Amino acid sequence: MEEVNKMSQDVAGSINKIRVLLLSSSTHPFVEELRNQLSKNGIGASVIYLRGLRAIRFNLIVDALLFWSRLCIKNPSIFFKLVNIMFKSGLKVRYYLKTINIFFMGVLLYKLYLRYSYDLIHAFWSYPAGVAAVLVKTVTGARVVISVLGYDVEEGTLKNNFLRELSKFALENADAIIVAVENHYINIARMGVSRRNVYFIPIGIDTTKFRTDIDGRIIRKKYEINDNDVVIAFGPHLRDLYGPIDFLKAAAMVSKEVPNAVFVLMGDGYLSDYLKELAGRWKLKAIFTGQVPYHEMPLYYAAADIFCTPSYAGQGVSTLEAMASGKPVVGYKIGTIRIEDDITGFLVPKGDIEKLAEKLTILVKDQNLRKAMGENARRKVQLQYDIVLCAQRIMRVYQKILSARTPLSRGQR
Repeated sequence: MEEVNKMSQDVAGSINKIRVLLLSSSTHPFVEELRNQLSKNGIGASVIYLRGLRAIRFNLIVDALLFWSRLCIKNPSIFFKLVNIMFKSGLKVRYYLKTINIFFMGVLLYKLYLRYSYDLIHAFWSYPAGVAAVLVKTVTGARVVISVLGYDVEEGTLKNNFLRELSKFALENADAIIVAVENHYINIARMGVSRRNVYFIPIGIDTTKFRTDIDGRIIRKKYEINDNDVVIAFGPHLRDLYGPIDFLKAAAMVSKEVPNAVFVLMGDGYLSDYLKELAGRWKLKAIFTGQVPYHEMPLYYAAADIFCTPSYAGQGVSTLEAMASGKPVVGYKIGTIRIEDDITGFLVPKGDIEKLAEKLTILVKDQNLRKAMGENARRKVQLQYDIVLCAQRIMRVYQKILSARTPLSRGQR
């Protein structure tokens, strides 16, 4: 641990005078956790979320014209590439509006950049944040790092010509690309993006926040869960992609063998009412928590005995949070894989609900197995996915691309 701390100090010591803007296309707990770690290492880090931002504003017209003129003076090909992507995708108004909105995001970002003199923009998701960051880079010379986190390099984007080209545009013009899972790395290559500036850095979890010594009894008491009940938790969203219907179908099978199993569905989504109807029809001991505040999530994991993630998108941050909390995890073998089969939990074939129920039943009946797998899960997260390690690796990327740039004074930007 002393060696790890020294490495962190060495990296931070060489770049702790810089200012970083963390520009996120959507809300994500990892962005806030990274900001906290960067700040602890003396790096000035700010966060801006673009989700829901309507950047097209009448009072920005003059700023937009000035930004456009500087963009064309610096590198007109960048602007015309973006326009070309829009027109190549056909006469679809939504694509025009999306492109224009991203351009105005770039205008707002440019104004912020000039005001706060950021040295580096770290965008999360290649669009819209990555595209907006690249536009600002073209005008100012700012260094840009893009973290791909899912939708920007997955099948929905790859099959859509407009979104694929938009994502590719951002990634090709970034100074560094960070991927957290192997299938995203592969998909970047499928898009035709060079992997020369791609860095593989697994996403990080705060293992001091998600840990095994938290008392979850307050949550069990809140929902009137008995001490001898075995809680199987599901999350984070009640949408098709995350498999909540599969979870309830498996729950119905488990309940027939283990009457004291309780099923807690965390999160919200358009399937909420339908799922409640199913749970009532099948007479399941099901609890719907609604959206859980992030700061309360450690309590909910502590109240659970098992975490189930039958997601068709792979195993995301919630899987790592559950593992860090010492819980065995059961999930589908698809996309991003965090679970080690028979070690930190169980993997089952995608859509195999009978197998899902079988593995959950095994864990419900065997407390010692739950404990052993939970300990293995916690250990794996500490060794591979701790936010401290993640932040160190990201700071090394910052250090590398900043040391390679031609120094500019604040006034030249």
